[in-house]
Amino acid sequence: MIKPSTSIEIKKTTKHKSMKTMKSLFLMASLVCLLSLVQTAKAQPPAGMEQGKREEMKKKADELKAKLNLSEPQAAKYDEILKRNREEARTKMMALPEDAPRSERGEIMKKYMEAADSEIFEILDTDQQTIYKAEKEKMKTEMAEKRKEKKKGKVKG
Repeated sequence: MIKPSTSIEIKKTTKHKSMKTMKSLFLMASLVCLLSLVQTAKAQPPAGMEQGKREEMKKKADELKAKLNLSEPQAAKYDEILKRNREEARTKMMALPEDAPRSERGEIMKKYMEAADSEIFEILDTDQQTIYKAEKEKMKTEMAEKRKEKKKGKVKG
């Protein structure tokens, strides 16, 4: 025969196991949620950084457009070429695996930038082409300097 105190102990043990199971399930669910948040955060670049780059690119494109003194049809074509090439490059980049080498991403961007440059060059007159070449060289130099500075920062830090 079971003693009355034993049945109470069995109930307590069962209740204790049930609570332990609930805690374990809660911890596992929390861990799954946390991991999914981390994966989502990894997949998306920081919004501020992305927005800042976009704004900077647009600003540079607008400055170049102003320096070229484009007519309305030229300006419309210029905007269309940049937009189309940017979208194509972005689609291609998004199709890459997350761990794709940086050099591969660079090659994609370079390909689409060169395509955009040649298309833009075709819509410009001779004087505008001269300005465009000079401005593109200036941008290349500035980019090289930025990369150098960035490298210095990484080596020091």
